[in-house]
Amino acid sequence: MTEQKSGNELLIVDNSDNDWKVLNYLLEWCAISSRFDIATGYFEIGSLLALDGQWQSLDEIRILMGDEVTKRTHKALVEGLARVKHLLDSSIEQEKLKNDFLTGVPGIVEAIKNGKIKCRVYAKKKFHAKAYITHSKLTVVGSSALVGSSNFTAQGLTANVELNVQLRREVELLQAWFDLHWEDAVDISDEVLQVIEHHTRQYLPFEVYAKALDAYFSNHQVSAGEWEQGQSAMYGKLDQYQRDGYGSLLKISDKHGGAFLCDGVGLGKTFVGLMLIERLIEHDRNELRTQMGALD
Repeated sequence: MTEQKSGNELLIVDNSDNDWKVLNYLLEWCAISSRFDIATGYFEIGSLLALDGQWQSLDEIRILMGDEVTKRTHKALVEGLARVKHLLDSSIEQEKLKNDFLTGVPGIVEAIKNGKIKCRVYAKKKFHAKAYITHSKLTVVGSSALVGSSNFTAQGLTANVELNVQLRREVELLQAWFDLHWEDAVDISDEVLQVIEHHTRQYLPFEVYAKALDAYFSNHQVSAGEWEQGQSAMYGKLDQYQRDGYGSLLKISDKHGGAFLCDGVGLGKTFVGLMLIERLIEHDRNELRTQMGALD
């Protein structure tokens, strides 16, 4: 933060001061404000979590965001909403890296459900605005706004070098601008809630167990022995000496690049040959596909 200038009293918040960032600015306003109106190009769950313990004192938070889609058609709107949901989903996954149990997220879910936090996306044109309008509970303090380049994201509030200027006299005009665009925006509170609840839903023990089994077996490559015992149509029809001959052919072929089956007449060379053909088509080819898929 730069020092306030005498006369104009210009306040700039740019995240360059380790002890004073956009996050600190908003935290202080949480303590004395009734509501926030936030305009942002991007929105991440980490921004609200950074304010956890303080935003709860507000009566209302309205978040107006962009969807980064410029062509205004129904299809583009759907694609834009999908992008918003994807970015939010990704931000929650990133939050899990440092917040295993997503502490603070259930409170956000409840606030969206009861309307304390409202989310809309501006879909008429590309929306790239960044503004934080804070309305104090104290009449003597009044309303204020921080306008500049900080998105309502963890990086925008703390890490990126930004340029944000506090406004005091023009807040009414800025509030009118916000309200106008808010009315023209699409309510996506339910979509945001859906994305967040996907990460916070309490799973039953059986669901966890079933998911673990699914993950295990989806990555488990069936061995040749498992395939022979459980899936082969020919293996169960072979006598033991034919199975031994089949196994010997595989070993010799692996070592020398080929093998001959020279049993006498009537010993079942055709059955052993069919077993080899089935092995090559049903098991080895599928195994090769799995390996190639892993390389992709």
